[in-house]
Amino acid sequence: MTARRVRRCSGQRGSVSVFVVVMVPALLAAAGLVLDGGRQLEARRSAHGAAQAAARAAVQGSDDEVIGGAIDPDQALGRAQSELALRGASGSAILVDGKIVVTVTASVDYLILPGGKSISESATADPQEGIEGSGS
Repeated sequence: MTARRVRRCSGQRGSVSVFVVVMVPALLAAAGLVLDGGRQLEARRSAHGAAQAAARAAVQGSDDEVIGGAIDPDQALGRAQSELALRGASGSAILVDGKIVVTVTASVDYLILPGGKSISESATADPQEGIEGSGS
């Protein structure tokens, strides 16, 4: 038997290396967008839920407030802060024109992409009209 010689194509040397060098960063960037983007969406959803829960807790009056027909602003803000603490969220609750406005802030550290992002979600509650939410 005679050994066959394998002919190499001289014009394609190193083409796999170039392909790998180009594709690995692109695949890492895509994975970063999926993973870190998902983490950011989850943090936004969690912050929004915490803001709405705190706003809802603020306007659920105690028995004395229900009998009196008015929400005590100090107690309402205290209930909102307690709900935020219960959920492990950081934020603030303020009274604006008779409505409770709760803003929750959270930071997301990216795992693959460089850096991170700070997000903020807010919810407004009125004892007569209910709860409205918004994000930024």
